[in-house]
Amino acid sequence: MSLSRVAPPFRVQIVIDLQHFEYFREVILGVRQYGFTTHRFVFADQWLAHELKGDLPALVRRDGVQGIVAALHSPEAERRFAALPVPVVNVSNTAQETKVPWVSRVTQDDEAVGRLAAGHLLACGCRTLGFWGEAGGCYSNQRLAGFRAALAAAGQQRPPQVILTHQTKWSYPRVRTWLAAMARPVGIFAVLDPYALALIRAARELGWRVPEDVAVLGAANDRFLVEFESVPLSSVQLPAKRIGCEAAAMLERLITRGARGAESVRLPVNEIAVRRSTDILHVDDPAVAKAALFIRAHATENPYVTDIARAAGVSLSSLQARFQSVIGRSLLAEVRRVRLARAQQLLADTELPMSLVAERCGFPNSQQFSVLFRAGTGSTPRDYRRRFRADYSGTGGKAP
Repeated sequence: MSLSRVAPPFRVQIVIDLQHFEYFREVILGVRQYGFTTHRFVFADQWLAHELKGDLPALVRRDGVQGIVAALHSPEAERRFAALPVPVVNVSNTAQETKVPWVSRVTQDDEAVGRLAAGHLLACGCRTLGFWGEAGGCYSNQRLAGFRAALAAAGQQRPPQVILTHQTKWSYPRVRTWLAAMARPVGIFAVLDPYALALIRAARELGWRVPEDVAVLGAANDRFLVEFESVPLSSVQLPAKRIGCEAAAMLERLITRGARGAESVRLPVNEIAVRRSTDILHVDDPAVAKAALFIRAHATENPYVTDIARAAGVSLSSLQARFQSVIGRSLLAEVRRVRLARAQQLLADTELPMSLVAERCGFPNSQQFSVLFRAGTGSTPRDYRRRFRADYSGTGGKAP
């Protein structure tokens, strides 16, 4: 097929395994939403599995395909699709990157994922840290690099304990043995939500408490998984739907220019959906630990600081000084942090109206809630929810 300039709508194929995680289903939705809202794409019928193993150029000719968005997980797959006479945009970050990219790529900043995870676990008071990644996965290597860099920047002396397994054949007994050998309390970042859920199960079988003995953090915030276990899972939010939207916009540019270049875009990652699995402060001071547990349980009730001190079993002046020294913030600041974390969870996981979110988090009204939420997070509640819903208009990958 000629790469001469043509006019929209362009005929596009999506090659992404629908059996994969919700992450890739969201990517597909982003691509299709871009096409439908801009009216610049029409989509070819999905190629069947046995067809994909055969003559790809013949499929392109048969269906008049002018561009492809694909999840290509290996260099061999990238080379195979790069040989096609149409532009291809890869939305997978599993394959190791080469000096000269085979095809264009849109994914998230996976080093930022690791940095965000490390910062969150450190904020939970975790000093023993672990990382469970995928052996050979580019995204996993990048997340580990970011995780280690953030720990080093924070002055963490002990390096994280790392285990790498193959996604399709990892051994649960091996991972459980790895976990059992760690000193408690510990915080662990698992690069995939299914890995994190397996850790929660292993901890339960060992008689460990989550998050008191082990705080567990996943990645992707897969809505079909994060509430699966008895302990809801905290997870790094990945911009999957926006990746699909941005990949579609990039593909349109490549088709319009008649180009075959290898562009690369990494979208920022800066949100964590905080749930019970990391809702803890690991500290050595028993009074501070009691105060933190009381705040976690009662923050949305706007407790008085005297109530917190009573629960901790020490004087208010002593608790205030010890809490500031150990945690690095005041009692009231911790109450506000927990209330905002609860609000973030409700905004990400529910469709509750703002008035009910405000009420459930102890704010007197939605107006004050909005002001305090923006002061604490840098975002309005509506913008925060929109980012988690990834409700993109499809106009060049920008949010409305």
